[in-house]
Amino acid sequence: MHEQAVTAGDQVARRNLHVFVCTTVGRHHCAGLGAERVLQRLRDEVERRDLHWVRTTRMGCNQQHHQGPVMIVYPDGVWYGRLDAGDVDEIIDEHLVGGRPVERLRIVPDGPWSSTTLT
Repeated sequence: MHEQAVTAGDQVARRNLHVFVCTTVGRHHCAGLGAERVLQRLRDEVERRDLHWVRTTRMGCNQQHHQGPVMIVYPDGVWYGRLDAGDVDEIIDEHLVGGRPVERLRIVPDGPWSSTTLT
């Protein structure tokens, strides 16, 4: 299934998603840029909305802290960056529920973590 949600009448089929948020500690790393607030907002909203098909995981550094805080959605291979907690609802509504990545928040990882390496 390529779409996030497939509607058949009133039935909606979901596919499992795994959302990683970098929370590496350091002044110039994601945690120092507000990643804990992003992760907490994500977890609160996933629970509040009962999005049981979405898993959330804190991750370590992916060498993109210059674009942080960073969130990665798998299996889609979509990277988001320069996030704040206020961006989370849009990502949930548009991408995790709606199946459409939020283009204005997407980043392209560089260096050894380039998109061709991981997606």
